[in-house]
Amino acid sequence: MLSRRPAMRCRQNNYLEYMELKARVEVLQHSQRNLLGEDLAPLSTTELDQLESQVGKTLRQIRSRKTQVLLDEMCDLKRKEQMLQDANMTLKRKLGEIQVEATPDPQQQQQQMWQGDRGVPPHTPPQPEHFFQALECYPSLQPVFRGTDVNQPPPAWMA
Repeated sequence: MLSRRPAMRCRQNNYLEYMELKARVEVLQHSQRNLLGEDLAPLSTTELDQLESQVGKTLRQIRSRKTQVLLDEMCDLKRKEQMLQDANMTLKRKLGEIQVEATPDPQQQQQQMWQGDRGVPPHTPPQPEHFFQALECYPSLQPVFRGTDVNQPPPAWMA
């Protein structure tokens, strides 16, 4: 009979703990409903003031956290921007070095031009598109053939 008493006490303790936890869950659920704006009718003015204060405090914490997250993201973006600017500057520098290496000095260029086949300068680099401009067409400058008969044979020099 001694073995039953400790088992009964253990069950009673478990049951009491269960009842306490169940009551705690009900209080938390009620509090959650209140925070969500539900079941507010039975609350007194004092309880509503406390709830409003709690909601205000929570809202300030949320806004503070949101601001911190935005500031952290902005710092990350600024760091990435700086990294991209540095990479861009490095690429510009490398491009400048490549262009300097590819373009010989004027004396060397002149020597190379006349050392080619029979003094003919090498291929000249293409000009940018804006270098060439379209010529306007004036009707008064068009060639005119007067007095030519289509049925007559062409002059000897054209034949």
